[in-house]
Amino acid sequence: MSETLPGRIGRAARSMLGDLRANFTVMTALCAPFALALAAFAIDEGSIYVERREAQSLVDLAAITAASNINNIEAAVVTTLGDNGMPGIVVQKAGQTIAPALGKTVVSVTAGRYSPESSLGVDKRFEAGKTPYNAVHVTLKKIPARYFASSLIPTPVIGTQAVASVAPQAMFSVGSRLLSVNGGILNALLSKLLGGNISLSVMDYNALIAADVNLLSFFDALAVQLQLTGVSYSEVLASKATVGQIATAMADVSPVGSTSKLALQTIASRTTSTVKIPLNRLVDLGSMGQLGLGQQSAGFSVDASAMGMLTTAAALANGSKQVELNLGATVPGLTSTTLAIAIGEPAQFSPWLTIGEKGAVVRTAQTRIKLVASVGIGNSNLGGGTTLLAVNLPLHIEVAYAEAKADRHQLPDGAPGQFGGFHRGMSGRCLAASCRQRCRQQPHRLCRFQQSTVVL
Repeated sequence: MSETLPGRIGRAARSMLGDLRANFTVMTALCAPFALALAAFAIDEGSIYVERREAQSLVDLAAITAASNINNIEAAVVTTLGDNGMPGIVVQKAGQTIAPALGKTVVSVTAGRYSPESSLGVDKRFEAGKTPYNAVHVTLKKIPARYFASSLIPTPVIGTQAVASVAPQAMFSVGSRLLSVNGGILNALLSKLLGGNISLSVMDYNALIAADVNLLSFFDALAVQLQLTGVSYSEVLASKATVGQIATAMADVSPVGSTSKLALQTIASRTTSTVKIPLNRLVDLGSMGQLGLGQQSAGFSVDASAMGMLTTAAALANGSKQVELNLGATVPGLTSTTLAIAIGEPAQFSPWLTIGEKGAVVRTAQTRIKLVASVGIGNSNLGGGTTLLAVNLPLHIEVAYAEAKADRHQLPDGAPGQFGGFHRGMSGRCLAASCRQRCRQQPHRLCRFQQSTVVL
C-alpha cells in the first residue's frame, strides 16, 4: 500500500528533527549576521566615544589658548585645532547656521565675561558679549568617522563645548623710598634692627637699592637652609627664618661678584638677631605658591627689590620695639641728635609684597618718630651772628599707614600682567605710570608697584 503525501512529509520531518548532526553549523549560519551587526555597532560606538573625548580635549585647549589671546580669539582657536589635526575647520559667525559634514568641523567662538561667584548657577557664570572680556566660550560640531555600521545607525554629530577664563594677577608692594642715601644713618639703623655691627658704604646701599631678587629662586635657596625638600612654595612660606638666613639666600641668588651680593653676605655674617619671622608676613605668592620647589612660572619674572625685602625683614624681626639712634655729628650744626623710631605691627594678613587679583591689598605699619636736636653753648652756626647758650628741640612725627589695593588689570594689547589701577594710601602718591610703561616694554614681567610716603 503506497504511502500518502502527508505521511511522507511527516516521516521526513520526524527524521530531520531526530537527526542532531551539523546543528552547530546551522545555528552559526543563522546567528552570524546578527553577531556581525552587533560587532560593527560596538566598534563604531567605541570609536565615536574615543573621538568625542579627543574633541573635548582639543576644545578645552583651544578655549584656554583663546582666553590667553583675548584680542584674537578666532585665530587662536583655528590655529590650535588645526595644529592638533582637526580637519576642515569652519568658523560659524553669530546668526549663521552651518551644518557639519564628514571632513568639515564647525566651531563657534564667543568672547564674554566669566564670574566665579558660587551664588551663580554654572550656566549663568559666563555672559556672552559682556565687557571687559576675560573668558571665551568655544563650541565644536563634527561628523565622526564610522567604519562598519554606517548603514545601521543614523549619522551622529559630535558636539562639545568649553569655557576658559583668565585671572590676571599683579605683583605689587608698598613702602617708603629714599630721597638720598646716608651710609652712617643706614648703618646705625640696620645695626639696631639686626643686633649687629653693620658697616656698609653708600655704594653698597646704592647697589642694594638697584638690585632685584627673583623670588622663586630666593625661596629655592632659602628652602635649602631650612632643610625643606619636596614641598611647594606655599609650604616654605608657612615656615619661619631669621634675617641672617634671608640675607644669605638673597646673596646666593645674586649675580656672582656683584656689589649687592657682597653687601648681602656682609649683612648675613654680622647679623646677630636670632628672631625668626613668618615668611608669609613678608611675601604672598598667591596662586604661584602652588608650584613645587624648582618650578618657574612660565612667561613671568617674579622679582622683588633686594633693599625693600631686607629692610622689611629687619623691621619684622625687631617687632614693635623702639629703636633709638644717636646721630651725633652726622647732622651739621648740631651737637647732639637723637632719633627714636617705633614701628607698629602691620595689619594682619597684609604682607610687604603680594601677587593677587583685583582686591588684593598690602599695608604698611604705622610709624612714630621722635627727633631731639640739641644746639650746644655758644654755637654761632645758626646764621646772622646769633649765639645761643643751649636749645633742645623735640620733634614728634606720626606717619600713618599706607595702603595699596589692586583695583583693575588691563590687558589691552594682549600683554599679560599689565596693571591699570591703584588705590592711594593715607600718606603717599601712586607711582603706577612708570610701572605700566615698564610692563609695556616687558610684557611678560609681573608689575611691582611702590608707594612713596610724604617726607617731612
